[in-house]
Amino acid sequence: MRKLCFLTLISIGAFLSVNAQTSPLNDYLGKYVFAEGSPVAEVSLTLEDSSLVINSAMGSTPLEKRGVDSFYLAQYDALVIFKRKDGKMVESISIMVQGQELVGKKEASPMALKEDEFYTRFWMKQNY
Repeated sequence: MRKLCFLTLISIGAFLSVNAQTSPLNDYLGKYVFAEGSPVAEVSLTLEDSSLVINSAMGSTPLEKRGVDSFYLAQYDALVIFKRKDGKMVESISIMVQGQELVGKKEASPMALKEDEFYTRFWMKQNY
């Protein structure tokens, strides 16, 4: 009986740890707003079947990973580059298409903060 309980606890722990892992693509998710007069007003990035998908008024298209923070948008033969603030959080998207560079700023999202971000932003400010 003890072995059965022990194996059950191990199985539940393994299941929870696998589900708790986050995709590195989560950094890119969110809504990006472009400057007024841009051919695209805004795009949103979502995950579908573990691939990054860009959504806009023109439709939805999966992105192909090319390198660190760079992707390829095959439908428009465009290079998509994400820029990070201080090398950490993604703050903007840059889309190079037909000789133009479209730059969009990431909007703040109501998503939960990662644990290390919580400590950096709130805990340290309140206690020191």
